[in-house]
Amino acid sequence: MIEIFRRNLFVNSILLLPYVFILRLNTVLHPVGFTLGESANVFQKSIFFTLTDPLAQNIFANLLIFCQALLINHLYLKNRLSKNATLFPGLFYIIFITLIDENNLLAPILIANTFIILAVLNVLETYKLPQAKVYIFNTGFILAMASLFYSPYFAFILFGVISLLQLRSFKIAEKLQFFIGFGVPYFLLFTYRYWFGISFVDLDFINEIFFRIPKFRTDGLIVFYLSVLVPLLSIVLALFNFATISGKKSIQAQKKIDIFYWVLLFCLISFFIFNTPGLHHILSLAFPLSVLIGCLVSDAKRTVTLEIVHILVVSLIFITQFKLIIF
Repeated sequence: MIEIFRRNLFVNSILLLPYVFILRLNTVLHPVGFTLGESANVFQKSIFFTLTDPLAQNIFANLLIFCQALLINHLYLKNRLSKNATLFPGLFYIIFITLIDENNLLAPILIANTFIILAVLNVLETYKLPQAKVYIFNTGFILAMASLFYSPYFAFILFGVISLLQLRSFKIAEKLQFFIGFGVPYFLLFTYRYWFGISFVDLDFINEIFFRIPKFRTDGLIVFYLSVLVPLLSIVLALFNFATISGKKSIQAQKKIDIFYWVLLFCLISFFIFNTPGLHHILSLAFPLSVLIGCLVSDAKRTVTLEIVHILVVSLIFITQFKLIIF
């Protein structure tokens, strides 16, 4: 089945939509809603106060994941990150997002992932572009929006600077454009809070930022630990195959692939800096891993092995969703 998505056809892209709903069937049959905390900001409230019904939230989440998968495939194909034009990155994103059953709801990080994808799209557009001020400003603005939906993404302000330095001669004026872009959403939020007499210090990212020792669950089923193990093994696979993923490609493709390793690094860094729900934060790994593993698999020839792994992972997803194994 997975070989369908090896060919970059419009019909195959549309097939990702039923794939999302089939893989996340339990979110429609037994929807779980997300409830905002008291520290939620106006941007978060604009989404969750509109979508209060659990079923509506999950349908919106599934449609959002489909759109994110399309964006990732567009990014992958436009920047020619692999020799073969496949739809694997978007497919793998859907799988990584759905792996852990507890994360199958409309969480703020899922919305924030959209902004991270768009930010990386804008970053990659700046490569060897003489006049890139629009993309640089947009990168800062979009990263700030991501951090307002999910506080740990505030750490990506440093990612924005590093990634732009990787791809171009990042001038002082361009740095200023980036930081102005990043500051605009926060300025709007401050203005809103000032207008309505709300204290500034209650901002979500200020409440949560501090170094900590992460806590891990020890009361889960075996299938739960297997689900967590898949993205962790994928990280190891992406790191050990760095030369394979970026090798025999143009300098441009190599530089752009490096950006996804930076995204992966900052996903891990933000986990240790911020007080985050550990399981939800795993969703941040879905984007960089989907692209890196997508590049690796797109050039692979072992189709039978790929199909077997796909069947095993999909089986694991259904087992965890429907509690088919109780140990």
